[in-house]
Amino acid sequence: MKKIFISLMLLMLTTLCAYSANVVIEAKKQTIKMDQNKGFFEGDVQVSVGDIKVKSPRAELDLDPVSKKPSLATFFDNPYAFQNKENKKHEIKADIIKVSLIKKSVLAQGNSQSIMMENRQPIMTINADSQEYDTNTKLMKANGSVVIHYQDLETFSDKASAIVDKAGNIENLKLIGSVVMKEKANIIKGDKFEYVPQREEFQISGNTSSDVTFDDGTRVYVEARYQQFNKLTSALVAGGNVKVKYKDYFAQGPKAQLFVNPKTNKPETIIFTGRSKITNEGSTVEADKIKMTINPKAFFADGNVKTSISQDGNMEIMP
Repeated sequence: MKKIFISLMLLMLTTLCAYSANVVIEAKKQTIKMDQNKGFFEGDVQVSVGDIKVKSPRAELDLDPVSKKPSLATFFDNPYAFQNKENKKHEIKADIIKVSLIKKSVLAQGNSQSIMMENRQPIMTINADSQEYDTNTKLMKANGSVVIHYQDLETFSDKASAIVDKAGNIENLKLIGSVVMKEKANIIKGDKFEYVPQREEFQISGNTSSDVTFDDGTRVYVEARYQQFNKLTSALVAGGNVKVKYKDYFAQGPKAQLFVNPKTNKPETIIFTGRSKITNEGSTVEADKIKMTINPKAFFADGNVKTSISQDGNMEIMP
């Protein structure tokens, strides 16, 4: 197996100054055509670009027409790329992988899969039609039939992006287009989703719905134009034509806040602001503000209250 240091080869062939980037290529067969600004490599190809390594059966190297320095490395036939940093590893598989030596980015095309691991355990897995990772900005992008597994989360979307800090931790995760999130028995849907792990907060907008099952088996279903949940405060905020279904309650209004007991993981209080309505067993309460407690089961209504109680006598009270 031959080994070529691209910087040294370019120096010998073009009498230019040595290229400072640490690019190393190993292959059984290799051809450099300076007049075409191309390099061709076949057979157990292994390439090192800094701390990024790529393996594939076949690869091509594009040279800059003016400087004759390596600009783009393209790997074919199901290549495999990976980057190791201490106890973390980021690996990428695809039909084709392109490594830009100028932009310092990696583009995976066709049946792409990337896995982020810590202590050899998968932390996040992304499957998509294509993925791109910028080593300068630490931004990852995925496009087309995106499926992400992150801790207990499984997500589906048209597009996704994630920002990774220097330690390799996720700072921000965004999903766009036909978003579906699953966490155990919980399902969240919408058009756009954003998750910030450091704040343990997510926001989802555009025709949203949340179907949440609590530890005791009870469910809360929420529809709204947007929803925001903060795990640190255990509060869900929903706005825009909000509809809530919980046990035998059905409520709707412009805005709602649902507070969950962090110890029992059960809903405790729901507060509706703006003209809202709650229906329970045929009886209805309308008011400008309604507070509903789960245990004990009670309503507190303020502002232009209208109560309709349905019984055999069909009595109606309008204070």
